[in-house]
Amino acid sequence: MLQQIPVHSLSKLALLCALGLPVAVSAQPVVPTPAKAPAASALGEALRSILTGVGGKVTAVATIVDLATGEVVLDLDGKKLVHPASVAKLFSTAAVMKTLPADRAFVTDVRASAIKNGEVATLALVGSGDPTMFATDYAKLAAEVQKKGVTKIAKLVIDATVFDDKLPKGFDEKQTDAAFRAPIGGLQCEAGTVHAAVKPGAVGEAPLVEVGPAAGDAVVVVNEAKTVAGKKDALTIVTRPNGRVTEVVVQGTIAVAHKAIGSGRRRVADGSFYAGWVFQQALLKHGIAVPAPTFAKAPDLAVIASRKSPPLQEIVSVTNKHSHNGYAETMFRQTAAGQGQIPVTNEKAEAAVRKTLETLQIRWNGSVLGNGSGLYHADKVTTQTVVDLLRAMHKDPAGANWRATLPIAGVDGTLRGRMHDPQTQGKVQAKTGTLDDVVGLAGYAQAGEKTYVFAVFYNGIKGGPGAYRGAVDRMLKRLLTP
Repeated sequence: MLQQIPVHSLSKLALLCALGLPVAVSAQPVVPTPAKAPAASALGEALRSILTGVGGKVTAVATIVDLATGEVVLDLDGKKLVHPASVAKLFSTAAVMKTLPADRAFVTDVRASAIKNGEVATLALVGSGDPTMFATDYAKLAAEVQKKGVTKIAKLVIDATVFDDKLPKGFDEKQTDAAFRAPIGGLQCEAGTVHAAVKPGAVGEAPLVEVGPAAGDAVVVVNEAKTVAGKKDALTIVTRPNGRVTEVVVQGTIAVAHKAIGSGRRRVADGSFYAGWVFQQALLKHGIAVPAPTFAKAPDLAVIASRKSPPLQEIVSVTNKHSHNGYAETMFRQTAAGQGQIPVTNEKAEAAVRKTLETLQIRWNGSVLGNGSGLYHADKVTTQTVVDLLRAMHKDPAGANWRATLPIAGVDGTLRGRMHDPQTQGKVQAKTGTLDDVVGLAGYAQAGEKTYVFAVFYNGIKGGPGAYRGAVDRMLKRLLTP
């Protein structure tokens, strides 16, 4: 069975994902031994037959290597560039764990000028790119400000300048308001999502729309719905951007007999703008007079309250085990921030991740890391490149902690519901990847004392991922069957 490093205090992080050991950084390059040339074998041919036997006009690529010897068990177009979907998270998370210690926490500060008779001229909220902040965390910071005796703030500054406020590369390929496409920011709240509940009013009247968390002018309700008699609903709840403001648009009808209809998590227009207004509303709720926030670089002020994130190890565990896009994009940027490249842009992040992984001497084969999550089609890799990364990280000082963040077949994360056969359950530790047209899996597979490293991708799939996931699972079962 594969060994897991325990992950503690994940309750809050795991709640959001249901929507979706200090380590020294080695200065020495870790060079994987070049894989040996593939040799024809009955096993390799059997694995090839399983992967190519799904049918349909799809691109199927795979590389499987014996970790100890470097022998190539299967090379199915291993140098062909394909879209990896969320398997791309392997690159962003490996890079951040090579850059920062596993116990690193990201700190959100509240800073203030001198407090005089309960008043401060300037109070600033300063972000560090912590993706784990919730509205409750901003409320706790506001409570700390109140405890310091602050009753009035002349100017509220929101400093999210550690990152730029642009969407990651490729995120504009589709305009969905789904939570998996949420914006990234130097300050974040609820992973860039908002939720709404719609309750019926009187027949013929508009329903009541409740939005949470309270976000002041950052979120505006556009209520175009009506309450109708009977029990049938025809209601839609979506979010759309209006500049930095998020509009929650409610249309259609809700039956008077209905108690409430929820929106689920929906993306906001601007993560940092949203977080700043959530903090402003928290200050007001704690009885502190405060104006609308100003979004700018904060002046040098004294720290009066702070919130630390869970350690990097736990954040990366959520990123990989639950395939959290927002966390992955933040880790992509934290690699650059850890190298002092502030303010971080997508381009700086891309270069920093690439530079960090260059020390592993992997064969890039023209691979492109356009973003850190693999969402849509900004990334292209080869299975050979992915296997090189996995082999090199096995030897890297950060490798054990990083590998512990991967889902385990039949046990947890995105592999919890797969590979429950005795041959595979608990013996495959790998990152999943799924888009409308992509299925992928890459990681480690244990067969007794032997460990295989593998990467498999299907591109151009149609009709859902089930058949292709099934083929990958059958291939791994065959690989691990004596």
